[in-house]
Amino acid sequence: MEEIKSKLEEASGLPNCCGAIDGTHIIMTLPTVQTSDDCCDLEDNYSMLFLQGIVDHEMRFLDIVTGWPGGMTVSRFLMCSGFFKLCEGGQRLNENFRTLSGGVEIREYLVGGLAILCFPGS
Repeated sequence: MEEIKSKLEEASGLPNCCGAIDGTHIIMTLPTVQTSDDCCDLEDNYSMLFLQGIVDHEMRFLDIVTGWPGGMTVSRFLMCSGFFKLCEGGQRLNENFRTLSGGVEIREYLVGGLAILCFPGS
């Protein structure tokens, strides 16, 4: 993890960053069986939140989650993931602080899109 954080800071200037996270939908053909609204995404397409991935400085996947209904928001999907539960238990993003010049402390974090706000939360 220290190598990942060092390389990400070298490439982007983001200190103590442990990776990048995002999710994507895959649109499905209208099913032949009765479905619930859980499978409709925000654009009323039948979809499955196909992939949530966390990558390192070399774009290698560190964590992947698939197979949840398209009606879930990306942030809700994250909170239901095993990665989130590991963070809550202190096994990932475990508050390993780094002190910057000026005495400012910054904890480990991931960067992501606007749909993933304040993770892990305060």
